[in-house]
Amino acid sequence: MVKTNSKSVYYHLRVGLAQMNSVLGDFPENRDKIIQFIKKAEENRCDIVLFPEMAITGYPVQDLVYKQDFVENNLKIIDQLKPYVRNVIAVIGCITKVEKSKNKTTAPFYNSAAVLYPNGTTKYIHKHLLPNYDVFDEKRYFNEYKHFPLIKFEQLRIGLEICEDLWDKQYSVKVSKELKKRGANAIFIINASPYYIEKPKIREGLVKLDAKKYKIPFVYLNTVGGQDEIVYDGRSFVVDDSGRTIHRLKAFEEDFICFSLPIPVKEKFERTSLELIKNPKDLYKTDYLRIDTNEEIFKALVLNLRDYYYKTGIFKKIVLGLSGGIDSSFTAVIACHAVGPENVVGILMPSKFSSDHSVADAIQLCKNLGMEYIEVPIKKIHNVLDEEVREHYQVEEFSVADENLQSRIRGVLLMYYSNKFDALLVSTGNKSEIAVGYCTLYGDTNGGKNVPGDLYKVQIYEVADWINKNIKPTKSSNSKQLIPQNCIDKPPSAELKPNQTDQDSLPPYKILDAILYEMIENQKSIRSIIKMGYDAELVKRIEKLYHASEYKRAQLAQTIKITKKSFGLGYRFPIINRYHTTRQNI
Repeated sequence: MVKTNSKSVYYHLRVGLAQMNSVLGDFPENRDKIIQFIKKAEENRCDIVLFPEMAITGYPVQDLVYKQDFVENNLKIIDQLKPYVRNVIAVIGCITKVEKSKNKTTAPFYNSAAVLYPNGTTKYIHKHLLPNYDVFDEKRYFNEYKHFPLIKFEQLRIGLEICEDLWDKQYSVKVSKELKKRGANAIFIINASPYYIEKPKIREGLVKLDAKKYKIPFVYLNTVGGQDEIVYDGRSFVVDDSGRTIHRLKAFEEDFICFSLPIPVKEKFERTSLELIKNPKDLYKTDYLRIDTNEEIFKALVLNLRDYYYKTGIFKKIVLGLSGGIDSSFTAVIACHAVGPENVVGILMPSKFSSDHSVADAIQLCKNLGMEYIEVPIKKIHNVLDEEVREHYQVEEFSVADENLQSRIRGVLLMYYSNKFDALLVSTGNKSEIAVGYCTLYGDTNGGKNVPGDLYKVQIYEVADWINKNIKPTKSSNSKQLIPQNCIDKPPSAELKPNQTDQDSLPPYKILDAILYEMIENQKSIRSIIKMGYDAELVKRIEKLYHASEYKRAQLAQTIKITKKSFGLGYRFPIINRYHTTRQNI
C-alpha cells in the first residue's frame, strides 16, 4: 500500500532527468548533447530539466580547472545554451568563479549549477559541502557556499543540492534541513557520484531517510560513464514524500525520462496554473530496474574500459596476453564487450613450462568470443636470454628472478605490439595478487589499463560464473559456455617453473582474500584480524607481503574502481613506511 501525507494536497511538476555521459574537457560535445536533451524535455512538456554535476566540463576536472580559459570557456557554453531554453527551466552543472571580494581562500572557484530560465535570466547555485576523501579533492579547487537559495516555479519552491550536500552526516551544516527550513517543497540533487559495490543501495537509503524526515520528495540525478579509474553508474531515482522510490533510471547507460512529480503543499494555491493531483499513486512507476552484484561489476568494468578506450581517442584496438587462466580469460570477455571482438587481439606466449591445455583453453576462449589471436612461443627468446644472464652475471641457481624473466619477455612482446599497432595493452592482475606483490614489474604488470585489479580472486570466479550463465559464445563456436570450464577449474598458476601453482607461494584464495579484505577495506590491525580466528603467522606473513609491495603498486597501470578502497586515486599510502614493523615497540 502506498502511503502519502494525508494532510497535504498535491500538485504535479513535470520533471526531466538527463542522465548523460559527459566527456571531460570536450565542451562542444557536451554542449550538443545537452541541447538534444533540452529539446527532448521541451517536446515532453517538462517544467524543469536536470543535468548532472559538472555536465559541461565532466568530473573530476582536477588541475584542469587552473588551465587558462578553462572556466571561462565552460561559462561560454552556458551562454550558448540559453537560446535553446524556451519553455523549460534547465539546471546544468558547471564551474563558476568566486568574486574577488569574497575570495578569502586560495580556492577561486565554485562547483555550481546554472539555472537557466526561459526569459533569458540565469542564476547560479553553488555546492555547500566539499568532499575531501577517497577520490575527492574538492577543497583544493572550490569554495563552500554559505547561502541556501531556492528555485522558484509558480508558487512552488525547489531546493537544489550538489552531490556531497546530501551526505551531511560528518558536517555541521545540514543542507536538506536548511532548504526545508526556507520553504522547499521538494529537493533536487545533481550528482557525479562514483560507483562501488553497495554504493547504489547506500545512496538510495540515505535519500529515503531524508524524504521521510522532511516529508518532501527528492529527485536524485547521477551522471553515467567512465572517467579514468572511476565508474559512474547512473541509476538516478525519485523518492516521494513518504520515502517510497517511484522511479529509477537505467544502470550504466545514458537515459532520459520525463515524469510527473507529486509535490505536497499544506493548502491549495489561490491562483496557479499548476495542476492538482487527486491520487499521487496514479503517477507512480513500479517496474524497477534492478540488477545483481555480479552483473553490476560486469557492466561497470565494460563501461569504464569502453569510455577509456574511446574518450582518449588514441587507440585502434585492445591487446592482452592470454594464458588460458581465469584472470586473462575474464579480461578478454570484458574487452570484447567493451569495444567489440573485432577490435581485440590476444597474444598467446607459451614457454617451456606452459601446459598444452593452457594454450588450447586460450584458443577456445578466442573462438568463443570471435576475437583474433596470435601465438608467439617464447622458448627460443628465453633460452637466449637465459644463456646471456648466466654467462655475464655468473649465476647457476634457478630462482624467482629466472621465473620473472619469462614474464618480462612477454611484457616486451606485448608492449611491442601495443607500440607498433597503436593498441591499448590491458593488464590482467587481480587485487589479491597486486596486494601481496604476486606480479612482475615490467612483465605482467605492463599496460595502459588494468581491468580486474580491484577484484579479489574469489570475486572474479563469481563474476565469471555469472558470465557463463548469462552470455553465450558466438554462433560459430561449438562450445556451450563462454569461458571454458577448464579455465575456471584448473588450479591458478603463473607457469613459470615446472608444476607450479599459486598455492605454492600463497594460501588458498578464499583465506587470502578474507584476510586482505579486513586489512585493506576495513583497515584492521593484524591483532584484530588474528582475533577473528585466522592463523597468527599467516596474517603476519600476508601483512609483510602487503607492505613490501607498496613500491610495486605505485607503478601499476590504472585500474577500475569497483570497491570502496581500490589501489588508485583514493589510496594514499607512503612507500617508505616502517609503522607496520615498529609499532610493536610503542
